[in-house]
Amino acid sequence: MEKKPFFQGLAKKTIAVALAVILWAFTNFELDVERDLRVPLYLSGLPESLIITNKQPDSVDLSLRGPRNLLSSFAYSNKSIPVDLQKTEQGVLKIDLKRAASQVVPRGIDIVAARPTKLSFNIDRLVTKKFKVKPVLGEPDSGYEISKDIKVVPESVEIRGPASQLATLETIETAKIKLEGEKAEFTAPAQLQLPSQYMEVLEGDQVNVTVHIKEIILTKEFRDLDIVPRNFGELEYSTNSELKATLVFDGPYKTINNLTSNEIKVFIDGAEMGESRQKRLRVKVQYPSSTNLLKLKSLSPRTIRVRVKAPPVEESPKT
Repeated sequence: MEKKPFFQGLAKKTIAVALAVILWAFTNFELDVERDLRVPLYLSGLPESLIITNKQPDSVDLSLRGPRNLLSSFAYSNKSIPVDLQKTEQGVLKIDLKRAASQVVPRGIDIVAARPTKLSFNIDRLVTKKFKVKPVLGEPDSGYEISKDIKVVPESVEIRGPASQLATLETIETAKIKLEGEKAEFTAPAQLQLPSQYMEVLEGDQVNVTVHIKEIILTKEFRDLDIVPRNFGELEYSTNSELKATLVFDGPYKTINNLTSNEIKVFIDGAEMGESRQKRLRVKVQYPSSTNLLKLKSLSPRTIRVRVKAPPVEESPKT
């Protein structure tokens, strides 16, 4: 079998290689390629005595133009745009992001645009200040109230934050403490509620709050209750006033609300007349004794004048 010479078809091979090189060069060195990249921001050097008090983006969107190979290389380089805050002072600092990005974008690549175009930093002094804790309470159940001063442990806390923001504060509030279902003294932990994300509590972020709950004492009046005569037997009597009474009770909310006139007995006792034909009898009151929480605050009248008619004199039989 006849072997073909090595140089047979060399011209065709040379042309093919040349075309491949030209195509590669055209692909990788084209100057008009434009690409959008998102590049992270890297903030550094902020003095410990200062704090940034406005939210900043984590990255910048850059529109870049340059050779395809340079753009691809930069895209995979994990570069970030540095923002040096070492010489920053209190006030407003503005950064041109296109200029900042030029520090990391390789030569041969043009920065067409940066979005956002600028950063504006609000810089404030970082200070520490002590504040009294103000507990925030919900509403107790119907018929109950807070009976004593509220106890907070600790009573005050140290807060670190921007000087301008701390200057406007008077107290630090807690999260709302629910009182529903509480009938007596109880202690509950409560989270401190900082009004700004740029503030922090130096030692712990919660306090213990002790609250005293008691039932409300109400007053209830009963009018025109009948005063019932007892133990007068067949005696005929008269009184100097109508046998009606007005009573006022004090008692816990639930007890006083449940008290009805049917449970209250008002009377005078004829047994106290003795041999007297005229006497002031004390008006007596009976009410539910199952609880000692009810208190009779007032009673009117307190006495009733009673007159008893003398029995008829029996005539002696005639002899």
